[in-house]
Amino acid sequence: MRALFVGFVLVAIANPSSAQAPTATDSEFLVSVTEADGATHVRPSNIVPLIPDSACFEWRVRLAQGDRLVSVTEVFALPAEPRQWGIDGNEYSLSKLSGDRRVSETTMFYKPQDGWISHGWCMAEGDPIGPYSIKVLVGDRLVHKFDFSVENAPASSKP
Repeated sequence: MRALFVGFVLVAIANPSSAQAPTATDSEFLVSVTEADGATHVRPSNIVPLIPDSACFEWRVRLAQGDRLVSVTEVFALPAEPRQWGIDGNEYSLSKLSGDRRVSETTMFYKPQDGWISHGWCMAEGDPIGPYSIKVLVGDRLVHKFDFSVENAPASSKP
């Protein structure tokens, strides 16, 4: 048993990138809707209702590496150009937009809490309906991809 353990340690020392490659152990995609009375309902779903200023979504990924500081890149793709991005006009933003303004790439630094990292967005007037995706990279490694759809909300669900 000791020789096997020493062998693993030597492999990790010889190839430190493989020993520290980020991996996800769990993930969640949560959708929240705030009603006119201020009550907020949160549920796991891959469908986000298009209710500007009331519907939001958040991705969460739990990393096996624990709570050490990590660099995370979020690559967020929309089916069409939105009217505006939340980063428009912010010269200090860490986000870059693609030429067609359909893809945002944002690099952030996280100190995970119990291994969890997360980021969220809220729907705005002029956001397109259709398929969306968010790729979450830790360092340069893809740890999870979230695919979801934004759909027109039924009239009864609008605040």
